[in-house]
Amino acid sequence: MRSLDERVERQVVRFLQLLFEGKISDAERMIEGMEKRSRGTELNGYVTVLKGILLSYTTDDRTSLLHRVYSSDDPKKELESFVKAMAETDLSFDDSRSPVVEVWEVILRNFDKLPTPHRFRGAQEDRQQRLDQTG
Repeated sequence: MRSLDERVERQVVRFLQLLFEGKISDAERMIEGMEKRSRGTELNGYVTVLKGILLSYTTDDRTSLLHRVYSSDDPKKELESFVKAMAETDLSFDDSRSPVVEVWEVILRNFDKLPTPHRFRGAQEDRQQRLDQTG
């Protein structure tokens, strides 16, 4: 069973930090570099997943997993639920792991290290204020 090595996981986390901090150009450059290095290797699938996350984030795709997670009242719990369902489905096909599942597992493992995506900060702060007022 294949899994991300530490170096690749660090690159995924760094890409997400750049993206979530609103440094879109830096995130795009990082993806371009990763894409050049991964051509013709099994890492190409991971780059494709990250490009999808970048696209959904920059186009403000409200149907994306990223949007669903960060629009929820408890983003980490929502992400845990999605990752669990994806992993269970993925394992039912064969012994290999999908890059999609592995990237989202990296996001879950590093959730507390990642900044709240800049596009969702206002909504998260509003939700927290409402919870503070009612609780």
